Amino acid sequence: MAVLLALLFPLLLWSLELKPNARYVCYLAKVSDGDTLRCRFPYPVADRVRTYPVRLIGVDAPENDPRKRNAKKQERELEELIRKLYGKRVDLSAERVAELGRRASRFVERLLLSVYAVVVETDARPFDRYGRVLAYVWLPDGTLLNEKLVCEGYALPLSVPPNLKYEDRIWRCFEKAVREKRGLWGELVD
Repeated sequence: MAVLLALLFPLLLWSLELKPNARYVCYLAKVSDGDTLRCRFPYPVADRVRTYPVRLIGVDAPENDPRKRNAKKQERELEELIRKLYGKRVDLSAERVAELGRRASRFVERLLLSVYAVVVETDARPFDRYGRVLAYVWLPDGTLLNEKLVCEGYALPLSVPPNLKYEDRIWRCFEKAVREKRGLWGELVD
């Protein structure tokens, strides 16, 4: 499977040319989940009209489907994190984590409800191994969506080198969200 993906990866990207550390206009198509959008990039970076997945750099929202491969891992990570941060033991189910993921998706959908276009900013590595665009997403009012998602308690920070441009900002938001029990932190510990 990995060999097949490695062979297909260049074919997936042949029509999208994004440079590291650059900004592009992106026309929103839909919210896939709490940390992934689908966008259309205008010519000249895209040679045909289609939507591309844009994965938000520096954040990890809970999966919105309990059957996804990552759901069980997130369940354990959240339980351990709550124990470390608040000294409380919680027993989360995959369905409970998925509900938190659906809430994160709805939060992003509400933020983007009246937004037609955003600016995506790439970092050192513009694509991941799955062919998704890795980006920071700037809303028309200047808000960094990646940061807002963590500040409001709907996602965890996720540092993956070499894409670390706004890592400090995102971690500061996480600390504040935990302290103020925003979003999922208020729901899981109260």
